[in-house]
Amino acid sequence: MSVQPAGAEPRERANGLDREAGPPLHAQIRDILHRQILDRPLLPGSPLPTEEELQKQFGVSRSVVRQALSGLSDLGLIRRQRGRGSVVAAAPVLRRHIQRAGGLDEQVAEHGQHLRTHVITIEHAAPPESAVEALNTTNTWKIERIRYLEEVPVAFMRTWVPRDLFPHFTQELLENASLLGLMREHGYHPAGGPRQVQAVAADQDQANLLHCNVREPLLLLQGVTRDALGHGLEWFNVWHSPNTVFDVDAQVTSQPGRVSQEHIRRLRNLTQQLESELADLERGAR
Repeated sequence: MSVQPAGAEPRERANGLDREAGPPLHAQIRDILHRQILDRPLLPGSPLPTEEELQKQFGVSRSVVRQALSGLSDLGLIRRQRGRGSVVAAAPVLRRHIQRAGGLDEQVAEHGQHLRTHVITIEHAAPPESAVEALNTTNTWKIERIRYLEEVPVAFMRTWVPRDLFPHFTQELLENASLLGLMREHGYHPAGGPRQVQAVAADQDQANLLHCNVREPLLLLQGVTRDALGHGLEWFNVWHSPNTVFDVDAQVTSQPGRVSQEHIRRLRNLTQQLESELADLERGAR
């Protein structure tokens, strides 16, 4: 009977693997490497250990290692190169215009990327107080969705929608569909509304859904979308992963009460041009 040295790790937990009651070994190895990528020891572009090195590190067969690497590749976290091993992939960047309401699929397509939507849940639930004020009802759908960019989760969306306006909404209908597009199809045309963006710390649920660390900064977009008549169509929170860039078209405005000399000169030139054209018209009418 062998005696385990003091302080040694139990055999079933060696190398971080639980060989007795844990998930499949390939899933455990995938999750260990996944965590190393999230925690940044493995930076984008850096090579992963070879299949042989991973076999020795974890004491598993090559087929188990290949399943683990395939799982990371499916998540978009690594690039597998024939004859050159695997490297950590740079996370795809989600770019969106903060002044544009909706149309995220079109914005992503402009950068040659693909966005898909997975509905986590849709249920009849009372909205927060702010949503009641915006939607003017407590009879709402609560919809939770994940947006994936190139198979990497980039946004977690929680939305409240009036059931009286959209009683037909189902999980199947919303899967991989544009919510605002469905509203248009049913006679309600979103026009926009106020939005605000702030940095927040990821909680455990958000970290799990967006594959990031707890308390890692996320960008939270909050707002309401109304139609042209002012009816509230949705009230939403969208948590964006750290690899999100909001593009803003900023404009410089003159200081209140002060007009630049250049602005005065342009107005005078415009006035003179208009007076000249009016004079030509008057002469032609005689």
